[in-house]
Amino acid sequence: MDDLIRSTIQEALAVEHPPAGLRARVIGAVPMDVRPPRPRRVRSFQWAAGAVAIVLAASVIAELAYARNNATIRPAHPASGTRLISPEGIAVAPDGTIYISDYVGNRVYRLEPNGSLVTVAGGGSAYEGPATKSNIIGPAGLTFDQSGNLYFADNRGSTVRRVDRNGMLTTVLTIQGAGADFNSPLGVAFDASGMLYVGDFNGDVVAVQPDGSLTRLDLSAIASPPPIPGYLAFDSGGNLYVADRSPNPYFVGQSIQDPAGGCRIIRVKPDRSATVVAGTGKCGYSGDGGPAVSAELNDPNGIVFDSAGNLYFSDSNNHRIRRIDSRGVITTVVGTGAMGHGGDGGPASKATLSYPHGMAIRNGNLLYISDVSDTSGRVRVIQLPDGAITTLASGQSRVITPP
Repeated sequence: MDDLIRSTIQEALAVEHPPAGLRARVIGAVPMDVRPPRPRRVRSFQWAAGAVAIVLAASVIAELAYARNNATIRPAHPASGTRLISPEGIAVAPDGTIYISDYVGNRVYRLEPNGSLVTVAGGGSAYEGPATKSNIIGPAGLTFDQSGNLYFADNRGSTVRRVDRNGMLTTVLTIQGAGADFNSPLGVAFDASGMLYVGDFNGDVVAVQPDGSLTRLDLSAIASPPPIPGYLAFDSGGNLYVADRSPNPYFVGQSIQDPAGGCRIIRVKPDRSATVVAGTGKCGYSGDGGPAVSAELNDPNGIVFDSAGNLYFSDSNNHRIRRIDSRGVITTVVGTGAMGHGGDGGPASKATLSYPHGMAIRNGNLLYISDVSDTSGRVRVIQLPDGAITTLASGQSRVITPP
């Protein structure tokens, strides 16, 4: 229900540019589940959900119309109205610059050394062309190819898109709907040969061949429940790691169907064999200090590796970042389990997080995380050697949009 409501609101907000703060106020005012939704496959819902979404969309459009007709009171296009709302994906460019996707704000930003954010995609109405003049919907995972072009999963748009080094946006992959399914690409990653991998692609992870054809990875060896693939990452040995997300119940008619998703981390070797390296298939929080395969996770998302080869992942619904070392032992390294944005300047183990999602590693020892909130998210960094945590960007950060 949350996904349908949010999708309809986004469509309403796309009618024209909303007044300053309206997008955040509307989305923030809608009662949602405790966990900020990052959509997966959505089947047919009960009619009530659609009715609620329609009413909400009508309210949004009404306020947009009011703003348009009363521009002297409430300007519809204030340049200062753009701000970071809900950071999602994070990636490090070849030159070391940090890039961030804003899922709710429908933009991709570049983080400047002074903490300001520069818009590199989104905020416009065009489908393709100059990236800052284009419309993107729910950008999620980010990655760079070997030439320095930026790729991102345009989650709500069911596409994967590219921003080249000249700032031009093109669509490289469109995921067509199958029946009532809503396909939601979330993770994108390149292997050492330059081949692009995408998850979720209608429940699959796919490799995009140079000619544009797709090869689906076979994850059938993974025990039930079937995986829901999300974020992706490669290690130095060419192994692909897939975040298997939490279950997502859905309606078919009046019946609730058994959901897929097992709260696991899956490794796919270069020979395409797949095994679970973390998680039991049951969502929860347990297992620190023991084998990761015996631990419980709850909606794993971003995955990265440090310079020593340790795997870090965002345990989103547990409000923690956890590590799996070379022995397969799991520990919590960031977060107390309480939800919040506290602890800056102190040890990351005593800080609070709010549904962390995307992550990136810079210089092998600086861990960047998107500390998610649909109205006031933050981008934070942990210095792995000493564990100190700091906020780098938030809704208060200055946003610069090129003309």
